[in-house]
Amino acid sequence: MSFEDIKFSSEIKDAIKKMNYDKATQVQADAIPLILSGHNVIVKSQTGSGKTAAFGIPISEQIFSGKKKSALILSPTRELAVQVKDELRKINSKTRLNIFAFYGGHGITSELRDIDKGVDILCATPGRLLDHFRNKNLNPEQFDIIVLDEADRMLDMGFINDIKEILTQVKPKSTHLFSATLDGSVAHLIKEYIPTYEEIILSDELVGKNIFERHIKVPKEHKTDALLEVIAEAEDGRVLVFVATKRSADFLSKTLYKMRYTVESIHGDKSQRAREIALEKFKSGRAKILIGTDVAARGLQIDNVEYVVNYDLAQDEDTHKHRIGRTGRMGGTGHAITFVGEDGSIIAPPKMYNKKGGRGGGFRSNNSGRSQGSSYGRSGGSGRSSGGYSGGRSSGSRSSSGGYSSGRSGGSRGGSGGRSGGGYSGGRPGGARSSSGGRSGSSSGGYSGGRSGSKSGNRG
Repeated sequence: MSFEDIKFSSEIKDAIKKMNYDKATQVQADAIPLILSGHNVIVKSQTGSGKTAAFGIPISEQIFSGKKKSALILSPTRELAVQVKDELRKINSKTRLNIFAFYGGHGITSELRDIDKGVDILCATPGRLLDHFRNKNLNPEQFDIIVLDEADRMLDMGFINDIKEILTQVKPKSTHLFSATLDGSVAHLIKEYIPTYEEIILSDELVGKNIFERHIKVPKEHKTDALLEVIAEAEDGRVLVFVATKRSADFLSKTLYKMRYTVESIHGDKSQRAREIALEKFKSGRAKILIGTDVAARGLQIDNVEYVVNYDLAQDEDTHKHRIGRTGRMGGTGHAITFVGEDGSIIAPPKMYNKKGGRGGGFRSNNSGRSQGSSYGRSGGSGRSSGGYSGGRSSGSRSSSGGYSSGRSGGSRGGSGGRSGGGYSGGRPGGARSSSGGRSGSSSGGYSGGRSGSKSGNRG
């Protein structure tokens, strides 16, 4: 569906054209007409689907046309609140609606000045919003629209009582909920506060056209070297690196800075202003590399991130999906690379996520036993020697025990019976069979896809 096919004001249509929006994504095509017609919508959608515009365009139209008074958008994090605000300001560049973001971590004085100007759309975190309600800075009943953005994340972070208090005080005429899951506490919240609604369910997988995912087995002491190889492969593309701890983010950013890379870091100990500056530098291209903890995994709206690197493993599969969902957004193509520990721990087999939620790209071994992938380190056949990073096809080659292998392929044993030393083998638990009937495996502690591996500690 084209945005030209949807009926809304010329001011918003002109702004959307300026944003280079042409064809609506699936969630936009489904949600916008329903919201414009007055329905509550419940949307199950993963990150990267274009959901901000899916609710931002119709609620802006409703307020601009005078059909609604004002809207409240609740977000789990400061970063997401700010980015939603920025997106909505672009959509409303010609309507002159007043759009603000309220969140903790900075002074309240500027927010009081914003309230005096009049609020049309407010993007807020639950805690700061309740502060304004309790201090009577804002009248809850001025909002007749509420959007619960990433509702599952807000509930995971313990905001359930805050959200219930907000919904009780506001008594909205329209309530819209966007979430990666619709079960458990999210389902209870819907049942209690949104009795009638239209449901939109997208694919369970990431909504990215092409996310090519690779896994590289790297000893801890060589992870920085492996990252440098990925940065070199990315050339002029931007690289988003996820680490497990704040200390790791600072150490790695300082290390790369000393090597004269343009790098920024973001984590919970950074001031809000410092985080905003780091994000802006990365968005604008002034910083090629952004290193962050999982505080940045949800809600970051950065277009054209070519590479995501899981320097440290995510705590669970859901966090992993949201990390790699930073690339391949809005129909683009991206690369997601995960460094696997020597014990082979990993949360998911390698796959390529596509628009329909299916797999593609040849990650299983084919009938000829050839594997598609790349190797970091010394290779007995297909890779470069002494730490090279090479891609391509290898037919039953044996990499040396010191090599770090990454595979887009499942099954390290090819038709000739060769074994990939220490490599990653994707596929079914126990190993995928090749044409010769052999069962894939990996030597010297390699990982066989499908097994969860041991949990890694020291998460922060």
